[in-house]
Amino acid sequence: MKFCPECGNLLYRMKEGLYCKLCGNYWFKKGGKLKIETGRINIEKDKNTSNDLNNEPKIKILNKTQLSKKINYLHFFPYEQFRESQENIIKQIEESARSKKIVLLVAPNGTGKTVIALSSLLPVAIENNLKIIYLCRTHSQNTRVIKELIKISRFINMNDIKGAKINGLSIRGRNEMCLNKTLLSLKLNPKESMAVCRDLRKNRNCSHFLNLLKKRDEFDKPVLIAPDLFEKPIDAEDLINFCATHKLCPYFLSKFLLEEMRVVICNYNWIFNPSIRETFLKFIGREIDKCILVIDECHNIIDVATDVNSERITPYSLRICLKDLEMYQSPVLMLSFVNILYDHLNKKKDILKTEEKAIVPDIFLEKIYKKLGFADLNEFENFIKALHEFSIAIHEEKLANGEISRDFVGALAEFWLKWIKNYSLENYFFCYNVQKIKERKTIVLEIVALDPREIAVPVLKNCHSCLNLSGTVNPYVFNHLMGLHESGKSYKGIIADSPFKKQNIKAIITEGVDTKRENRTPLMYKKIINKINEVLYCTPANVGIFCASYKILKGLLDNNLEVITEKNKRKLFVEEPGLSASENAFLVNDFKSMASNRENGAVLLGVCGGRNSEGEDYPGDYMNSVIIAGFPYHLPTPRVNAKIEYYDKVFNKQGWNFAYLYPAVQRANQASGRPIRKIVDKGAIVFMDSRFKDKYKWISEWIRNELEIIPDKDDAIIQHLYPFWNSS
Repeated sequence: MKFCPECGNLLYRMKEGLYCKLCGNYWFKKGGKLKIETGRINIEKDKNTSNDLNNEPKIKILNKTQLSKKINYLHFFPYEQFRESQENIIKQIEESARSKKIVLLVAPNGTGKTVIALSSLLPVAIENNLKIIYLCRTHSQNTRVIKELIKISRFINMNDIKGAKINGLSIRGRNEMCLNKTLLSLKLNPKESMAVCRDLRKNRNCSHFLNLLKKRDEFDKPVLIAPDLFEKPIDAEDLINFCATHKLCPYFLSKFLLEEMRVVICNYNWIFNPSIRETFLKFIGREIDKCILVIDECHNIIDVATDVNSERITPYSLRICLKDLEMYQSPVLMLSFVNILYDHLNKKKDILKTEEKAIVPDIFLEKIYKKLGFADLNEFENFIKALHEFSIAIHEEKLANGEISRDFVGALAEFWLKWIKNYSLENYFFCYNVQKIKERKTIVLEIVALDPREIAVPVLKNCHSCLNLSGTVNPYVFNHLMGLHESGKSYKGIIADSPFKKQNIKAIITEGVDTKRENRTPLMYKKIINKINEVLYCTPANVGIFCASYKILKGLLDNNLEVITEKNKRKLFVEEPGLSASENAFLVNDFKSMASNRENGAVLLGVCGGRNSEGEDYPGDYMNSVIIAGFPYHLPTPRVNAKIEYYDKVFNKQGWNFAYLYPAVQRANQASGRPIRKIVDKGAIVFMDSRFKDKYKWISEWIRNELEIIPDKDDAIIQHLYPFWNSS
């Protein structure tokens, strides 16, 4: 096992040499010396060579006057110099964390939000024996945090800072860290995976888990299983690869390691899903009041907090329930109940178009229990509790027989207990949702939570302190929807100045385009495509086009967008609904690979709110211009209308702004920031819908400060973009 001389990360053996996933470097021996190769750059490495090939600052060495006795941010900030305003922001966050405040930092990419968060919070965590729980959306964001932690760890070691040693671990969900072929073959959701995993362990049917228990019994501490690997920050992928080699369970090894880790990097659900949080806190060995939370890309947490509080059932889940109830000879009434639901949903699926339809929850509830012959709701509730107890009996019998149990009966009972508990509350919406997936109609019966505060406020109230990070969030909306002022903690808002040079950003709104439904005519699509042609004519290498919806995307394709891309010698890549993660990754990687040809390049056509417009970065020539085609309002579905009505009541007539306008502009803001990820990046942002002019105050400030309105004239875009891309 070899480790990277750059960052200490585990190296992978490739055909070209040894590869480090964090640095992106290949290492190999040449003439007795290590040689490093990164892309087209080849340099001989020695102790005096800069350890960063991306123009980032070198790691600094502190002198004795800088090393104060009291630990503070200077002991953890690993670079030679601060970027503009960086030190001031760090000081404010460190002071706020010591005072147990909730902090919101709104700062664009290039500000260095990750190192700001870590260097400001680590001294507070170490002094007070707290854990830092760093919550991210994607695996690549997790890796970025680990990469900064490794730099900080090296910096601490180089400066021999006493009492400041840190370690950290990024973890993933059970499905993503499991090596058991039986569980993986079932392709379960996280809740089902948890139940099946538990059964496999109880029946001693998981060799990876049994091997891990043997290893754990050999050592006093889990880190001693591989001290070179686990005593410094480690990424989940490296842990998984280590476990695959040694036939250990990565998921439970990560849990055994958590108690000894200062920093834990994980998905939002580990804290914001109440059922997951309880188990997670046991493994880390802390109550939540002994944890500092960092919520990266915190604008996402609003939807996360409502999603984890919502429930659904489908005809498929009911069909599995029927099989279990029949096999284990349930009371006839239980079978009748599931059959009634199953038949009802299938009839509704045939009647309803592809749409969402609201349900009056108390009337629906009464119809169900009267069909079953119950006199009142109390009798029905007792019946559902009996169904839940029967599900436990089924599970125990399956377990005793060594079978794998997927507990659909228990999930059905929990769904109806939630319905009974919340049917009269205004902050829940009940509906059918009919969709077409791969030419097949599906139907879902849903309980939809409307208020994120129900989940968010208890977390914020009980944690030690919380730092929220985003480049695009609207502080006013976030404050209200997350209930920051209801948490019982003081609140600190920080809005960072843009770190980008004015001459590196060109942001425009085009007149003459309006993608309202009634305006989506061939004439309007032709106008949009002509304006896209002007952007392509001016822009070197790659361009992104993120549409307001798949309907607009299809409209552009139907009106010969591909002809324009071919005319400009650009290859067109189209994001399609239903692509798997691996299929989409291939698409994006192929698109990025075209950036090496600045004269031609490629076009990525996708949608606002999709994974390519929010979860992916395109620095440098990977995407030089981005077009937001249309104002990305969602359709005014019954669910959205219910949210608007509810928010009007609880947020002083702000329903339309909070539930409809803000999510749309947020999708546009996220898409607009894709090309400009680093300080040295240069990018053009084109809002191709005149409605952005009326809502410009909602656009992210770092973009808003550079906005220009372009008249609806031929070559008007060229007059603005050509000098931008061709000036020295």
